[in-house]
Amino acid sequence: MMMFVVIALIDETRKVISDLLEALGMKVTLLASLGELQATLQEIPVSGILLDLITTTKASSLDKQSTHELIQLYPQVRFKIVGNDVLILGKEQSLERFVYDCRLFKPRTIRKSPRKIRHIAFILSADGTFDDAEKVVTLNISDGGCFVYSTREWNVGDRIWLRFVDNDAVIRGTVRWWQPWGNNKMIPGIGVKLDAEGNGI
Repeated sequence: MMMFVVIALIDETRKVISDLLEALGMKVTLLASLGELQATLQEIPVSGILLDLITTTKASSLDKQSTHELIQLYPQVRFKIVGNDVLILGKEQSLERFVYDCRLFKPRTIRKSPRKIRHIAFILSADGTFDDAEKVVTLNISDGGCFVYSTREWNVGDRIWLRFVDNDAVIRGTVRWWQPWGNNKMIPGIGVKLDAEGNGI
């Protein structure tokens, strides 16, 4: 059963969308603010996030900044309630369609170590020769891992090599998850677990 996080300040809004999702056979975790999101994603494997427009508008700048990168890691939409109907904003789709599309996403939690936004340029290769390499940039890093923007095809378990642009230092790692190019809900790239020895960004 798929789990969705619904973030809405107003109790009635949470109830309306929760009832609709449960009628579709989904499990739901309800939050009243963006500030609750990080702790939730650390503990619960989530398939998608639904953000109430009013709640996101009223959220503090700090909450918006601290959760922006987290939200981008999951299929997500903004919505508003009109009567008993859920309107998905900026997309020509229904709640049912969003739930259907989320079936392609493997539910996951986020790591508990802090994730820092770091844009570091690398040369990415599927082997240590760098004969067929790609220019990439990290979007964020944490203890032992990073997310690398990439438009190539990857498989979970692939070994990768990252070479700094300004020197010959090389970091090795393993692909833990891959988001293909062309899914407009997600940034394309790979989640990489860095080898423990000889690495450090």
